[in-house]
Amino acid sequence: MILDRSVPPPSQPIHHVQLPQAKPHHLSNGVPVHYINAGKEPVIGIELLLPQAGTKHESDLGSSFFTTKMLAEGTQRRTAYSVSNLVDSYGAFLQLNPGLDYASIEIYTLKKYVDPLLALLAELLTEATFPENELEKLKAIQIQKIRVSNEKTSTVASKKMRAVLFGEHQPYGKTLTEDKVADVTQSSLVNFYQNHISANWEVIVSGQVDEEVLTLLEKHIGTLTTERRDTTKQTDIWANLSQEQKHLEERPDNLQSSIRVGMPLFTRNHPDAIPMRVLNTVLGGYFGSRLMKNIREEKGLTYGIYSSIVNLQEAGYLVIGTDVKKELTQSALTEIYREIAILRDQPIDTIELNTVKNYMAGRLLTSVDTPFALAEKFKSIYLHNLTYAYFQDYLRVLNEIKSESLQELAHRYFQEENWFEVVVGSYS
Repeated sequence: MILDRSVPPPSQPIHHVQLPQAKPHHLSNGVPVHYINAGKEPVIGIELLLPQAGTKHESDLGSSFFTTKMLAEGTQRRTAYSVSNLVDSYGAFLQLNPGLDYASIEIYTLKKYVDPLLALLAELLTEATFPENELEKLKAIQIQKIRVSNEKTSTVASKKMRAVLFGEHQPYGKTLTEDKVADVTQSSLVNFYQNHISANWEVIVSGQVDEEVLTLLEKHIGTLTTERRDTTKQTDIWANLSQEQKHLEERPDNLQSSIRVGMPLFTRNHPDAIPMRVLNTVLGGYFGSRLMKNIREEKGLTYGIYSSIVNLQEAGYLVIGTDVKKELTQSALTEIYREIAILRDQPIDTIELNTVKNYMAGRLLTSVDTPFALAEKFKSIYLHNLTYAYFQDYLRVLNEIKSESLQELAHRYFQEENWFEVVVGSYS
């Protein structure tokens, strides 16, 4: 039988997804463990969540970033080289993740090496020493990275958009500068470590998690002293929202301009969060989006343009981004605002909406194909005060939402006065 490739294969809506769920467990010292037993390979992913180690918890700018990054730069028993060599000797992968809301330590390894690597993680949690010489090396590296990134208009524009929305001194809006990096001291890192990391954490473990792995967690983590502290909520997150809608950082010698158009949004547990994701996907959230079709394919103004929703624990925002030749800056902005206005003023065609729904449902299914991906999905709900019911709600909204509802949503949120514009380059 010859396959007729001119006829698309049959499809049907996805109404339900059954995800292996994280199970709760507590170590004897009260540390919460969330574990997902999944996968056929003997691999384990362990993530230590540090809920009070994010940028929003620091009093000295840079202490969160450098404390997190330096956890593996030496302990009371090992040098930085010794830590790195130990991880490499087991073929493991160690990653230190600073962030705005929280920080984390991740390690991925074969199951048979969990014992010695958990011992190392316990060292990093309780015995990190932040050697002065390693700090100076890291500061020099970071200063060089800042200098390089400040030459990239796209990076500068993204930083500037956060500062416009939140204010450059608000935790979600501030960024590290060369001067601030130079001011970071070892004592500020030790202080941040003692107050925000060394006795306050949670564990997410995924892969072939069985009783043996839980026993090893108890052996190495369950014996540590802990001090559970609730995270203090920020107040007046939008108090420093810019009074000016348009912001230009001129770079007349650059051939390109980087454009960011953004607006404040809500947290992930807001009733409009999932419908807004549908609307954003139509606008610029995938390769077949309206922004791509218009500005890339029809007008040829850019190689690529996107819109995305950034979810933070206490806020969110939507941002459209692209890079264009500087003489095309105003043309690209005109088309961006045109597409936003069309979503406010005209209903979305049924065929286009169904295409977006299918794309989003498919993306959900393909994003949970490994135990580590399942752990990421758990984090995406747990850290935003959601439950696994979110994924069923997600599919329900995809199946039920109508074009009229999306137009009403666009009319409610996509008003001109809600948008802020950042251009790094020039308008001509």
